[in-house]
Amino acid sequence: MPVRVATFNVHAGVDGWGRETPVVEAATSLATDVLFLQEAWRSDTVDLAAAIADATRGTVHAVALATGQRATGGTGPAAWGPRFGVLRADRGLFLDSTRPLDSRRAAVRAAAPGLEPGEWCIAIVTSLPVLASDVVELRHLAKDRARRALLMVTVEHETGPLRLFALHGAHLGHGSIGQYRELARDLGVLCADGTPAILGGDFNCWGPPLRALLGGWQQAGRGRTWPSWRPHSQIDHLFVHGPVSVVGATVEDVRASDHRPVTATLAIRGS
Repeated sequence: MPVRVATFNVHAGVDGWGRETPVVEAATSLATDVLFLQEAWRSDTVDLAAAIADATRGTVHAVALATGQRATGGTGPAAWGPRFGVLRADRGLFLDSTRPLDSRRAAVRAAAPGLEPGEWCIAIVTSLPVLASDVVELRHLAKDRARRALLMVTVEHETGPLRLFALHGAHLGHGSIGQYRELARDLGVLCADGTPAILGGDFNCWGPPLRALLGGWQQAGRGRTWPSWRPHSQIDHLFVHGPVSVVGATVEDVRASDHRPVTATLAIRGS
């Protein structure tokens, strides 16, 4: 039985102005057996990954990478976020668990409407039976506003165990290349037994350096994913390892977030 997988950064369910976005519906529409989520917001009132799992009759495994606040009552023009928001940071999301906000960002947060404290998570949502889960911590980078971790979930496929790895990588300017070398070593140990494996996430990095660093992993699907309204780069990726074949893959024209999701259909041959 082929497995349909996707990776999707949902930007905490808000846009760059702090307006709520339909990411739960968008993620559900992908109709996946396995969904890797990044920036999945979790608070006392909202749990995006759990809502997607409920809508798809799946189970969810998540780990928080940072805490902070998101705005939910923002206003603005039709554009997804403020011009140059990538450089100046948007008005919808504020992370301060590893580094305090500078005075300018703190002022923007103070003026943001509908602030809601919560956790900024990565998650795996799957309809396949779960056998085990674990989290592998990656070393913290001094400039990063989040900790980084590899979330591992082992599921049961008709051919046997299948390992799923979810990641949200740091930015290149924060030193993520060294972190990816660490990731490659960790994956080498975790995948040494030949069990088929899938790695998905927002890597904040282009395909060529990742393919060079992740020896033995095949990229599934190439296309521009960011920013969603006029994509010029692929920083969201799916990789497979071991007895897994890529039947087809595509970047979906979904604009509920600032990232477009990548989907793939995979044939699992078993260990």
